[in-house]
Amino acid sequence: MKKADTLVETGYNIDYTVVRVPRFFAWKGIIMTNDFYSQFAGNSIKASVLSVEILRDALLPKLLGDDSSGILYWAGKDLARQFPVASDDDLVTFFEQTGWGHLIIVNTADDLITYELTGEPVARRSATIESPDFMLETGFLAEQSALRTNCVSEAKITFQNRMRLRISVTIDHNQPIINHDPATPIEIVRPQVEIDDAQPEEAQ
Repeated sequence: MKKADTLVETGYNIDYTVVRVPRFFAWKGIIMTNDFYSQFAGNSIKASVLSVEILRDALLPKLLGDDSSGILYWAGKDLARQFPVASDDDLVTFFEQTGWGHLIIVNTADDLITYELTGEPVARRSATIESPDFMLETGFLAEQSALRTNCVSEAKITFQNRMRLRISVTIDHNQPIINHDPATPIEIVRPQVEIDDAQPEEAQ
């Protein structure tokens, strides 16, 4: 098989250079619907942390090599287009449900949104991986902003330690997205709180 047959140009990374993605990552015709999201987000059986981490931090870096960060940033943007959310509250909930961590909106301005990502997933990956990669989450936040502002938006990590990282999303109002067809936001599944209406039995 020729090398040209195994790679396909898919977009741009955070430096606005073309990212070459292995063909098996150039998903076409796969539409992640609201039904797909609700099926798994509403499932009481929690996904194995080990299975997720094996894919995220053991398999993908080996498959993607030196281009891993750029491709994961693109993949995060692609996921945002498949799973658009309607509000900041929904965005925070989605991050919790995907196991990405606890997302905090630190500051919101006309051309800059600053987030912090904390929580057990961040601490766990930082403790077990020498240089954990959070470009998937970074690309996801960039594209969620683009979808909601209808302007080109890019994101970068501006601070990172073993417990938290800060992600800044820059919105370029001079670059509106042309012919933008807004996607319908997914309906966020929220945990149901069971209320026990039964009254305690009176002592005999």
